[in-house]
Amino acid sequence: MVGAVIVSGGKGSRMGADVPKQYLDLKGVPVLARTLTAFCDMEFIDNIVLVLPVDEWETFKSFPYAFSKDIHIASGGLRRQDSVRSGLKALESLQNSGIAVIHDGARPLVTESIVKEGVELCMKHGASACGMKPKDTIKVRGEDGFSRETLDRDSLFSVQTPQVFELKKILAAHERLDYSGETVTDDTAAYEKYIGRVYLYEGSYENIKITTPEDMAVAEAIISRRKV
Repeated sequence: MVGAVIVSGGKGSRMGADVPKQYLDLKGVPVLARTLTAFCDMEFIDNIVLVLPVDEWETFKSFPYAFSKDIHIASGGLRRQDSVRSGLKALESLQNSGIAVIHDGARPLVTESIVKEGVELCMKHGASACGMKPKDTIKVRGEDGFSRETLDRDSLFSVQTPQVFELKKILAAHERLDYSGETVTDDTAAYEKYIGRVYLYEGSYENIKITTPEDMAVAEAIISRRKV
């Protein structure tokens, strides 16, 4: 079985809005609703777990949208990795094993082809994550403000979500991480620390994470071009 864990706990402080970014209107539909609808439309997704702070559960339940699949809600934690662990445990109660697709609730423009490729590559390699090569030259900046070195752009990879794993293994990694007390920035870091390597594949420059007002403008332009 293939299940999705949608993590949606950001407060959107960089957005400068009165509501969390996942509830902002994006061409007539809240960001989070677009993300969930995208996964509901994927036939190969068997279960969907949405991780939300408890104080947002009622806000979500008041959404005027009827999703085509059941959305199971799990409690968000203090850190993203705590929220992911909570979502993985909820997914385990639904399907016990299988594949876990972890995705940001604030990435509403993900496509079925990106998710499907991630699942197929996970089955082949054990774990996968999508992303893109950076377009800009990447410099290492010293504490004094001066450039220290230029990194080889061809060897760099800007990781996105979805990130796809065997459910049992990624949950074990997160539980060990919780025991250690360490903090990581994403799920590939947890997996690499305790389990093994992650295969990286090409996502899309359109698979953006909504973080700033500029991101909303870009997302609106992409949606208009897709006509969805």
